[in-house]
Amino acid sequence: MQIINTETRRWPMSVQDVVAEEHAAGVLTVIGEGYQGHGPYRVVTLRARPAHDPLAEAVVELPPAPDEDGQWFQDFVVRPLSAQETAAALQADKERLKDAATAHRWAVETGGVALPAGTRVGSALEDQNRITAVIANAQLAGVTTVDFKAASGWVTLTLDDLRGIAAAVAQHVQACFSAERAHHQAIAALETRAAAAAYDVRRGWPSGV
Repeated sequence: MQIINTETRRWPMSVQDVVAEEHAAGVLTVIGEGYQGHGPYRVVTLRARPAHDPLAEAVVELPPAPDEDGQWFQDFVVRPLSAQETAAALQADKERLKDAATAHRWAVETGGVALPAGTRVGSALEDQNRITAVIANAQLAGVTTVDFKAASGWVTLTLDDLRGIAAAVAQHVQACFSAERAHHQAIAALETRAAAAAYDVRRGWPSGV
C-alpha cells in the first residue's frame, strides 16, 4: 500500500510512515484492512505500466493525482531515451557483456581438457602447477614413469606424456584468453543496443574436448 499526504505532497508513504507522522502530531492512528485514507492521507493506486521498448524508451512515473471521483492514481508515460541516455546505456551493456565474457572464459579455462586417449585433466591454475611440479620433481629424481591422478581417474604416464599434457593444457588456456580478447574487441565495436542485446558471449570458445 502506498499513501500520499495530499497537503504536504509527501510521497510515497507507507502505513508505518502515516502512523509515525500522526503520532508526531499527537494523533493516535490505527490503520487496518481496507484502509482508503483519512484526513489528508489517501491511498494511491498504481496504474499498469505501459508496454515499451527498453532498448530505446523509458517509462516515467508521473506524480500521483486524483480523478474526478477523488480517487488517487499514479500514471506512467513512455518517452524515448535521449542520445546521451542511449550512449550511457550502450556503454553499460558493453561492460556487462565484457564481464560475462570474462566469467565464461574462467569457466571454460578451468573446466578441464580431454586428451586423445580419453584421459581428462584439470586445467585450473593449481592443476597446471601440479603438472609442472610433477615433471620437475620426476626429472630431478630420475623417475621415468609416474602414477598421475587425472580428473578422469588414475593413469600411469611417462615424462613425455606429462609434457604433452602440460602443452595441451597451456594451449587450452591460451585459446581461452584469445577467445576472451576477441569477444572484448567485438563487444567494444558494437554500435547499437539492439546489437548488444543480440550478442552471444557463449560462442567461439575452445571446447576442452
